[in-house]
Amino acid sequence: MTGSTYATGKPLPPRDQWVPRVFHRLSDAGAPMFYVIDLPADDDVSVHAELNPGTLKIEDALTGEVLWSLQ
Repeated sequence: MTGSTYATGKPLPPRDQWVPRVFHRLSDAGAPMFYVIDLPADDDVSVHAELNPGTLKIEDALTGEVLWSLQ
C-alpha cells in the first residue's frame, strides 16, 4: 500500500472500513508476542505475512478467526 492506493493502484477504502488484525510472532528473546494493526477488510494478509518475516499467525481481532497461519 502506498499513499491512498494499494501497491496495485486500487484505491484504498475509507478508514472507517478498515478492521483490526492481530499479528502473532516471537520476540527477539523467543517469547510469544502480538501486535494489532488496522488494515482494509479486503486486504490480502498473506502479503503482510510475507513482508514481515517471523509472523506466525494473523487473526481477525473482532472474531478471533485465523486469517493466515505459518503452519
